Amino acid sequence: MNQSGITVNDLLRLPVLKDAKVISGREGLNRNVQNIDIMEVPDIDGWLRGGELLLTTAYSIRHDLSLLTKLVEKLAQANAAALAIKPERYLHEMPKEMMEVSNKYNLPIIQLPVGVPYIDITNAVMEQIVNKHAALLRRSEEIYKKLTTLVLENSGIQTVADNVSQMIEAPIILLDKAGKKIVCSPMVGRMNEYTHIKQWDITVDKERVGKFLIEKEHLDEMDKICVEQARLVFSLELMRRKTAMDTENHLRGNFIEELLAGIFLPQEEVVNKGRQLGLDPEIMWEIIVMESANLMEEGSPLLHELSSVIESVNLAHANKVYTQKQGNRLVILSAAPYQPIMTKETNQLWMEKLIPLIKKYTDFQVGFGGRALLWEIHLSYLEARNSLLIGLSLNKGKKMYFYEDIELFKLLLDSSDYVNMDPVIERKIGKLIQYDKENDSDLVKTLFYYLTSNGSLKETANQLYIHRNSVKYRIDRIKEIADIKLDTFQEKVLYYCCIFFHNFKGS
Repeated sequence: MNQSGITVNDLLRLPVLKDAKVISGREGLNRNVQNIDIMEVPDIDGWLRGGELLLTTAYSIRHDLSLLTKLVEKLAQANAAALAIKPERYLHEMPKEMMEVSNKYNLPIIQLPVGVPYIDITNAVMEQIVNKHAALLRRSEEIYKKLTTLVLENSGIQTVADNVSQMIEAPIILLDKAGKKIVCSPMVGRMNEYTHIKQWDITVDKERVGKFLIEKEHLDEMDKICVEQARLVFSLELMRRKTAMDTENHLRGNFIEELLAGIFLPQEEVVNKGRQLGLDPEIMWEIIVMESANLMEEGSPLLHELSSVIESVNLAHANKVYTQKQGNRLVILSAAPYQPIMTKETNQLWMEKLIPLIKKYTDFQVGFGGRALLWEIHLSYLEARNSLLIGLSLNKGKKMYFYEDIELFKLLLDSSDYVNMDPVIERKIGKLIQYDKENDSDLVKTLFYYLTSNGSLKETANQLYIHRNSVKYRIDRIKEIADIKLDTFQEKVLYYCCIFFHNFKGS
């Protein structure tokens, strides 16, 4: 008996039909029989459901045999199983056109044996159909019980996949929603070489979490039952994994927040918790702070693109990149490359990935902290925050700031708690500040970039987006208005610091 169900050929082996004859459509004897019906009215269009073995004496159409041909066409279109005719009383010969259509559609036409009542045929056929359905139901329960037992016994999703593959006798693979392989059966090769891949979604809480792929040309009824049970069990397993992952992410997030806040935790506790939550205490870590005024909401294009960037860096860092969202701020805890000193060069990968986003989103900026051990990452976090805070006051257009670039200014700011810089600022650049206010000019800004670029007119012009000669004119005006001398290194440093404190105070 075919596992896809009861076929016409199976029924012809029943004792009640042993004398039946197949007069046409022999190529369709493998059609599945799902139910049996009797036709004694000419209009059956609304009654066909597919899979019927239709019994008839042709009484209702005995006066117009062309209707038999149309009947065969309707049965074929409805994907019926076969037409069985008792011709002895009303149909003395089979129309040639009917048999031609039967052969065309491979729809079997069976001549029933003389003297066999319909009731004997319908009882015998229904018994086979019911028995087959019962067998499929029992097998379905067996499959479900076996697969769920594997899940409940925590045998692992790989064992489940291996068992499903054996039941279906075909290679299978389970992918996550990003298309990455979760598990596959041992017989899986390169899926792109396969030509008969079938796939189904795996859902958890109405959310698609993966895909289930099978390489098999034809699935019989038992295979289909196995597929449905496997999808259910894979959903249970993935839901359990998702719950465990969500719990771990929640615990890790709380732990990282404690570390960022600088809450005192014994080093031994940090080491143990870190190992439990996937934060290796033996390596160095760094903090990157990303800020945006209004683009960090869920579903925003920036957040979507950042997720892709983080995923690519995560793969490069062997899954050692973690994120914490703080309002319009995204904090990245990233495993540091194994260089003795953290510099801009060691962050090349992050820079390459983030520069396009910085250019694309005008209010997006990034601050990098230095390297730190796990129990000291609050220091790297403060450095990243200060990189942004001080960097923006120095050069708002730069958008990407490193602590090494602002470390001197952080020291100066710390010292300003004990030193009043206002008199020095007024004495050195007070006239320039007043001139800018009265004339809506940028002489203080020009002097700052001139000092930053070590006196290069060309570089200053590039920073200010003006012509080189305009920079020269402004520098001459600056020297004239404020009587500024820039002959020694000490003088340049003093003016640089004065402008920095003035800008920071103003920001």
